[in-house]
Amino acid sequence: MTPATINQTAQQTTEQVEKNLVNVTERVTATNGELPKDHHKHFMINLQETEQLALLKRFTLDFHADPDLASLSEEDAQFFYERGFLPEKARLYGLNRDNIDRYLSDVQRWLTRLVNGPYSVVFNNKILFDQVFGQYCNVPRTVAVCRQGRVIPHTDLWQQIEAGQAGPLMLVAKPLGGGGGGSVYFIRIDKRHAVVETNDAINPRFSVKAEALGEVFSRQRVPFIINEYVQQGEFSKRLYPLTVNTVRALVVRNATTGEPYLVRAVLRVGNSESYPIDNFSLGGLSIEVNKETGELGYAVAAAGRFTGQRWATHPDTGERITGAYIPNWQSYKNKLLTLFRELPYLQYCGFDLILQDDDFVVLEGNSYSQVRLFQMHEPLLLDKGYGRFLNEKGLLAK
Repeated sequence: MTPATINQTAQQTTEQVEKNLVNVTERVTATNGELPKDHHKHFMINLQETEQLALLKRFTLDFHADPDLASLSEEDAQFFYERGFLPEKARLYGLNRDNIDRYLSDVQRWLTRLVNGPYSVVFNNKILFDQVFGQYCNVPRTVAVCRQGRVIPHTDLWQQIEAGQAGPLMLVAKPLGGGGGGSVYFIRIDKRHAVVETNDAINPRFSVKAEALGEVFSRQRVPFIINEYVQQGEFSKRLYPLTVNTVRALVVRNATTGEPYLVRAVLRVGNSESYPIDNFSLGGLSIEVNKETGELGYAVAAAGRFTGQRWATHPDTGERITGAYIPNWQSYKNKLLTLFRELPYLQYCGFDLILQDDDFVVLEGNSYSQVRLFQMHEPLLLDKGYGRFLNEKGLLAK
């Protein structure tokens, strides 16, 4: 499919749009828990607002950059583009013409970033996230921020580190804005020395003097935040002890009642592909979680050598996955929903939780949560509560 073909599709006239719409009597509104036939195409055609069109431009660029595009016929590529899905979803979801209506599209997922309006800034800056969420729940404690050649200490611990008087302890450094897990550094400090480990294939492990640690991050191209390392509970640790494994829970707010609604939850677990982090995009596992009981289903991977099959046991440790239960799940779930009630200005959030034995630490929040880790198990639009939320926010075709 050529760029000219895509531009022609994106610029269809209103008359052409009407010809593509199915008979109104054949469509059922999403408010009843059903979805109009071929609703993704209707939604894409009717994108008009400036922010929507800006995201559509990004989608077009990403569509052409997707390596999976080469494996699609021009007809299939056109089909997926017109409905807002990147080519990779054909492989990851088994996406086809018969099941596509059940899945949240890539364009819809990007547009969820607009749902929280100006409050999205809470998620986009980890200092602000720390200060806001830290009033209501446990969050990793900020030790220092590094930017433009400077280190800004947030606790006395940083002065102890520079003086060679700290340790043994562990820290985590990551970019101050955004997410994705791409540049995460784990730092082990013992008095005057620091060993740094990262997922960087070129320089995955190096040592520096503790007094020079700030220079490593203050001279990066983007600002970095350094936090204390959070220890996970025994259950998460047992699955794969070499990474901190996290729950991703998608929570939305019912527009009528104002009550929080847990849409879906998965447990992300690292492995030898994703080490030293659990990141799904880098080969980590996504394990489906029964949101009512905490029972684990199968594990899947989106990248690396563990893709292409469902895992009932961990591929590295052999630890049982399918049929195991997350201890204290109801307590975790209730605390998460209570936290969401404390923040009434938020409408949509993908929470990353480090499960401890009797509580959790909120690692971060995401205003437009990645959905591959959910939808490789089951399409999100099968959840009627989620469908009603999207419909209320204008993210489904009318």
